[in-house]
Amino acid sequence: MGIQGTRNCRGALRVLTIAAAAASTTWCGAAHAADMNGIVNAAVVRPNTLIKTDDLDFGTLVSGPAGGTVTINPLTNARSATGGTTLVGNDSRRAVFQGTGGILLILVSGSTSVTLTRAGGGAPSMTASLVRAASTSGGGITLLGSTLLPSGVQTYYIGGTLTVPANQPPGDYSGTFTLTVNYL
Repeated sequence: MGIQGTRNCRGALRVLTIAAAAASTTWCGAAHAADMNGIVNAAVVRPNTLIKTDDLDFGTLVSGPAGGTVTINPLTNARSATGGTTLVGNDSRRAVFQGTGGILLILVSGSTSVTLTRAGGGAPSMTASLVRAASTSGGGITLLGSTLLPSGVQTYYIGGTLTVPANQPPGDYSGTFTLTVNYL
């Protein structure tokens, strides 16, 4: 009898195991997939065109009891401060424009200063003087803001110095400037 009982127990255990396995497959949910979109950008330029690839951003700063300045070097993209202005973080950058074209000469001009006003108003504006620098990937001779015998892509960097008054109210300040490139 002892042997008969063990066989029945093993058979019952086997049936329970098969039933549990079958039940677990019905309890599992269906497999799911996730989709995520990405963004791809490209800029195709025609000859004699100019596009902006980066805005000028003086970054985050603190205005102290004395006025000061923040400077972005157009060639190196380095940021520095003087006076009562303190730099915070590394979120600054020079403006970058790229252009192609010109057979003989490229003349560069545009704004020499920009006024920055606070979003929502209620604060004095700030003024930045602008500095331009240029480089050519394809060659040419740069002379007094003009490029002679240009070829390839020309890159124009804009930096400048922002004058920050003492105790300037916090906020987001912005302004607009113009870069003009004449291709001859």
